Order: sequence, then structure tokens, then C-alpha cells
Amino acid sequence: MSKARHARPRRSARRVARTISIAGLGAGITAAGAGAAFATDYKVKAGDTLSEIAQANGADWRELAEINNLKDPDLILIGQTLTLDGVKKATAPRKATAKKTETKKVRKTERKTERKARTSRSEDRSSSNVSMSAAWRKVAQCESGGNPRAVNPAGYYGLFQFDLQTWRSVGGSGNPAKASAAEQLMRAKKLYAQRGAQPWPVCGRYLR
Repeated sequence: MSKARHARPRRSARRVARTISIAGLGAGITAAGAGAAFATDYKVKAGDTLSEIAQANGADWRELAEINNLKDPDLILIGQTLTLDGVKKATAPRKATAKKTETKKVRKTERKTERKARTSRSEDRSSSNVSMSAAWRKVAQCESGGNPRAVNPAGYYGLFQFDLQTWRSVGGSGNPAKASAAEQLMRAKKLYAQRGAQPWPVCGRYLR
């Protein structure tokens, strides 16, 4: 864009009108830029899915998962804060053919994700039927929403949000979130026998 110049004493009405049009165009561009401002954060609520959160914010769920370093987009925690900073709002639509193809792909991906989520939820419900006391059930609900497959991007897994080092210290192997709910409870009780409620500084109050 050329730099602004000092006004000369004589200008035709046409040049004045052209200057006003360009100024109006600049204001429109500025307003459009302001409208493309990014969102900030979103706190996950019960029943939320990543695709629904992304759709509500006009974003792609894959981009949202990448920005938040989610290893498994199907596993998000109630109360977890997802950053929306850097996720752009939906832009102008593409050509009709491209849009139709893209919509088909998105729907196919969403159906696949939904089927996978339903399978995971079904497994979670059956796994959560493990017999445990009211106190331990409250701890599990507090830590992971009662989901044996819960994964926190910070590096905590399963019903009782073990980190890998602690999980191994009580005899566990592999990923805690892939172990049965019964094994997770058994390891949690073993950890409690060793260290009391200290490994769960907030949710451990139910065990006191």
C-alpha cells in the first residue's frame, strides 16, 4: 500500500470521492480483522465431545486436539480446560463442489468418532461396575469422572489418575488407563496403604 501524502490545494471531486472510498475499504478490512479474533479457553462439561466443542467454536476438532496436545481426542475430562487460542473461526465458504465433498468427509469422520466414543463409553460403563466402597467411588468420580479410560494430557491416567512412575511403583505395567477398573482399584488401595491419601491431595479427602 502506498504511503499517505499531503493534500494538495487543488483536487477534483472525483479524487476526493476515490479517497473516501479507499478509507471506507480500509475501515472494512480493519473491522473484518477484529471479527476474526481468536477465542480463549473452554471448560469441558459432562456430555461434551471434542467435535461438538470444535463445531460450536467454528473450528476443526483435529486442530483443537493438536493445539491442546491430546493424544486421544475421544478422552477429555470433565472440568478440563481446553485452549481455543490459535483456533481460527470459520472462514468464507469454498466452492459448492468442494464444500459438498468436505461435508461428506466431516460427516464420515464424525460418525466414526461417534461409534468409537459409544464403544468407549460402553466399555467404561461395564468397567465401572467393579465393586468398590463409597469412599473409593467418590475418589474415582472426583479424579476422573469415574472413567477408567480417562487420560489427562498432563500425564495422568485412569480412574485414580496415576502417573506412570507411581503406577509402576505399585506393580503396574503399561498404561494405567488400559488396565481393568478392578486392577486400577487394587493398585490404588496398595498405594494408599503405602502413602495414605497424599497421592490425591484434593480428592483424597474422601478417604480420611
